Amino acid sequence: MSEALWPYLVVLLFGALPNEVFRSAAVFLARGLSEDGELFRWIRVVAITLLAAVVSKIVASPPAALATVPVWVPVAAMATGVLVHRLRPSLFGAILAGEVVFVILAWAI
Repeated sequence: MSEALWPYLVVLLFGALPNEVFRSAAVFLARGLSEDGELFRWIRVVAITLLAAVVSKIVASPPAALATVPVWVPVAAMATGVLVHRLRPSLFGAILAGEVVFVILAWAI
């Protein structure tokens, strides 16, 4: 095997495959659960909270490349994401809207 392909094999073996095993197990175990039940509502709230915490940390102390962008750009992107999520409770739509606003504003500067 080529020297250049070893990192990809490591990522596949130790990253992707274990993830697929747990995802398959979760699908099997979640067959009888209701999407509108208390458990799924709690999981959804925890997921959104964790995402908000990560985004807030990135805005508060941006890593290398983001440190060059003015602070109002990620704040505006985050506000857009929150607004979109309030109007239509879709996590994917909120993330997408925030990303689009961030890229447009960062590119325009």
